[in-house]
Amino acid sequence: MQIHPSIETYSGPPPVLTMGTFDGVHPGHHALLRELVRLAKALNTVSVVLTFWPHPRLVLGHDPEKLRLLNTLEEKTRILSETGIDHLVVLPFTTELAQLSASEFTTHILAEQLRTRHLLVGFNHRFGKDGVRSEELDALATRLGFGLSRYQPVEVDGQRPSSTRIRQLLLAGRVPEANALLGYAYSITGRVVGGQQLGRRISFPTANLQVNERAKLLPPDGVYACRVRITGKTFGGMVNIGVKPTVNTQMDHRSVEVHILDFGEDIYSEEISLEFLHKTREEMKFEGLEALKAQLRKDETEIRKLLQRHGLPT
Repeated sequence: MQIHPSIETYSGPPPVLTMGTFDGVHPGHHALLRELVRLAKALNTVSVVLTFWPHPRLVLGHDPEKLRLLNTLEEKTRILSETGIDHLVVLPFTTELAQLSASEFTTHILAEQLRTRHLLVGFNHRFGKDGVRSEELDALATRLGFGLSRYQPVEVDGQRPSSTRIRQLLLAGRVPEANALLGYAYSITGRVVGGQQLGRRISFPTANLQVNERAKLLPPDGVYACRVRITGKTFGGMVNIGVKPTVNTQMDHRSVEVHILDFGEDIYSEEISLEFLHKTREEMKFEGLEALKAQLRKDETEIRKLLQRHGLPT
């Protein structure tokens, strides 16, 4: 897959194209992209995904503090690279772009600049300042001379996967259900930074994570079983998200820290990824460090059992 940071860097043949934010790149997206690749081969041309960054809501100010992304641009690019598409074009989303009507966007960007041969859209896809109804898009395709087809939704265990629904499940702590709709384990990536070193004093050293993307969704406060990816290796881990109420009086500060099982290396400043598998309990406040340590032992026993179910050696 070739990556283009702007429309101007794409110089391939007139493509079969689809577009969207693709946050999460869930099974519904994958089904659409398989059809995109099939159509491109049938028409003897290339497949192009046009996506937008930053997320339009962050630019337009539509409750940006409430928006939480399932994927960073780097994560989305990595997942899309595994789908078989030929080109990914990242269109910088600006307030000027947001002012384009659907007709202007289709004419100037899809037809004139990308020379789209065939447009594939999801069944409920809307775009442009004014949105575009189905019959209006049909008329635009006819006038501008490109093919048009729509892809119907898919279901996973009787549910239609959607980025909104996946966010709702994650924010409710229902991690296995969210992962089922995602098609993979939800993850966050960040760099290990210095902490309070409390974990070492109670024999549960933790790596404190500085998450790379400010708008990235963090699961709710609590304790989680996770897979930890470090420099190509995989370990089990127990993650705490929250304000650490036993030792931290700054209640407006959320932290992400992971105790990596059977691991003793210094990974300060390393980048690691956490893949969430289960939420095991809510964050709790303890009478003191001994009570905290006793609970952590219980957490470790439970989390090791959960990790075994996911094929991780413990």
